[in-house]
Amino acid sequence: MNMNITISSRIARVIGSPQLVCGNSDYTVTFSFDSEWDAYAEKTAQFCFVRNGKPQIAAVDFTGTSCSVPVLSDVDFVEIGVTAGKIRTTTPARVPCLRCVTDAPSTLYTPPRDIYNEIMDALQAATNPLPELPSGYVFVVSAEGSYITASDGSYMIAKES
Repeated sequence: MNMNITISSRIARVIGSPQLVCGNSDYTVTFSFDSEWDAYAEKTAQFCFVRNGKPQIAAVDFTGTSCSVPVLSDVDFVEIGVTAGKIRTTTPARVPCLRCVTDAPSTLYTPPRDIYNEIMDALQAATNPLPELPSGYVFVVSAEGSYITASDGSYMIAKES
């Protein structure tokens, strides 16, 4: 599978809307360079991605205009750019990655409820039985202790044990 990236005025742009499926080794990227790059036979493609919350870079040296894409796993996107010599570099071109069946679940999934709220819910449920309160009052369990408050928040009464 091949994808194309143009590089003009040091700005990398993906042609079309390619997607990489993680875990595969048959991807190639072909670059179309402007004349500014003619003096550089040897170049390095930089594949930047985030895995497990940590930014990573895979560098692939190449000559000519194309190179293989390293096998990516557990990533949601890859940014591809090129460097050459000591002073030539490009912006990254972003390509979405689709997770394969051997990847871990995506970091883009909605995380579970936070542990604090789960603990507070468990403490609330553990109060057996809940005190019977007149309408407009709320029983609250907090890290500081249990208390009763008016629904408008105007005052509170400490609960005695």
